Amino acid sequence: MNSALLLKIAFWMVLVGVAALLAPNPAWPEWVARMVISTGVGLAVAGLAAPAVKRWKQSRRERD
Repeated sequence: MNSALLLKIAFWMVLVGVAALLAPNPAWPEWVARMVISTGVGLAVAGLAAPAVKRWKQSRRERD
């Protein structure tokens, strides 16, 4: 999956999770909102790490 798409999905997941936590009368249980936020943060980390790992592997191939 494209890292830009992962970052967009991560952004919206975090935004929805925070909105669900801050709602005065939430429709979701608190643990679901926290799970959505955690998943969004995980996707953001993966979206940022994937290009770095790809560049690292490519530079190792060029050295060999």
